[in-house]
Amino acid sequence: MSIAIIAQLAMLAVGVMALAMLLRRLGRRVGRRSGSPFEAALAPGKESMPVFDEFESIRRTVDGARYSAFDVHFMLRPLLRELAASRLRVRRGIELDAQPESASEVLGPEAFALLREGRPAPMNYRRPVMSLREIERIVKVLESI
Repeated sequence: MSIAIIAQLAMLAVGVMALAMLLRRLGRRVGRRSGSPFEAALAPGKESMPVFDEFESIRRTVDGARYSAFDVHFMLRPLLRELAASRLRVRRGIELDAQPESASEVLGPEAFALLREGRPAPMNYRRPVMSLREIERIVKVLESI
């Protein structure tokens, strides 16, 4: 290599180091930004709202109940039973399991058939069981209590 090329490379190296020091000082004065959008996406976010999470859980339960007897019996039914038992107890003074005759009169035959104690589990879990209209009717009965 010739001396002229070595001198140019040395000057370039000194220039790069000077630029690096200037950028470092400038960065200290300006302050650090929060990061790139990519880093922000990776950072732990705010907790989701519990109400929204509960709503999503109920929505998934209802969707599953439309297609599977398993979901009706083991997911939707316990949720509706809890709601029915609470409303009957608080608003009518009726215990769902202890007073089945009174509960049946208030709930009606369709809702009581689903919510009664001792309802047997379905034999075929994969068959569709409830339409959205049936679920809506039962929920409306529970809302009316």
